[in-house]
Amino acid sequence: MIRFSCEKCGQKFKVPKSRAGKKGTCPKCKNVIIVPAIGVANQLPAQDPPPEQAQVPEESPYDPVLLDVPQKPETATEPQGQYAETDSLMPDAQTPLLGYRKSEPESPPERKLPWLVDIFLYPTSLLSLVILVLCLTVPPIVRIMLLATGTFILIFFWFGWIIVILLYVYTFWYFSTSVRQSAEGQLRAPNAVTDTPGLWEVFWQTLRAIICLLFFFLPMMIYLGRTRTFDTIFWLLLGVGVFLFPMGLLAVTVLDSFSGLNPIFVIGSILSTLPAYCPLVVIYFGLGWLLTKIGPLWKEQRVLAYASIAGFVYLLLVAGHLLGRFYFRYEEKLNWDL
Repeated sequence: MIRFSCEKCGQKFKVPKSRAGKKGTCPKCKNVIIVPAIGVANQLPAQDPPPEQAQVPEESPYDPVLLDVPQKPETATEPQGQYAETDSLMPDAQTPLLGYRKSEPESPPERKLPWLVDIFLYPTSLLSLVILVLCLTVPPIVRIMLLATGTFILIFFWFGWIIVILLYVYTFWYFSTSVRQSAEGQLRAPNAVTDTPGLWEVFWQTLRAIICLLFFFLPMMIYLGRTRTFDTIFWLLLGVGVFLFPMGLLAVTVLDSFSGLNPIFVIGSILSTLPAYCPLVVIYFGLGWLLTKIGPLWKEQRVLAYASIAGFVYLLLVAGHLLGRFYFRYEEKLNWDL
């Protein structure tokens, strides 16, 4: 901190070192002051105010700091004669001394169409359309290349599948990014080419989504594997997994931590938003029903099978958008303290 005094009225100041060389105005005598350098400021002796300033009230609604910035009133415990200090000397919009204005946060966009229509337009950004086209074209291209290699099929087999796996891993990372940006209020899928992290981070986010899926549905899978029966316990375990999974996936993605898998944390978040969360689960059931209609296309022609992959990715992005918008609307009730 730099300590110095006004040469005209003797008012003392205490400002950050970054203000050295800056101009300001003394709030008492309106004298133009230049903040001295650190070495010069430390050598200035404390000056008493002249007699004509003795009648100035000791208490003022503002601390005597540079730039005429309104400050908090002085407290009774503050010692008299000390240097005036403030936590921040950021100028407001009416103080042009630093040459800029504080930028106001942009308001989130608003839907121009009914939400039931607009949510299905979410994957219409350029990057999401590119991903959908790649999911539609890369698998058949890889298959054609494998068929054309002949005796070298074993060599190109692994190379082709690595390409497909990398595409799907990137797609799941893009899904996580869609959830987070929708949680910030965005209405269209992100064009996040420049924001793509390293390969390990992309794999890690995909693995985290898979772990979240297994965490909520593994009890049902284990029970089915042992009993091989679709009895009441099976449907109960399935229902519990379906009911908890959306909130758990949202927490793991937004918090970027496995702490979102804590059952107490997940159940508490659901209870705090229960009237709104139940319709979200119903919509997820509806999207799941659409996926069951897309799935049988794999048994038909190969062209339809490849189209079903793109359809699955499309609905996946819509589901991610719904999760993010749910957090955006009920952030205060969730109170996750990001």
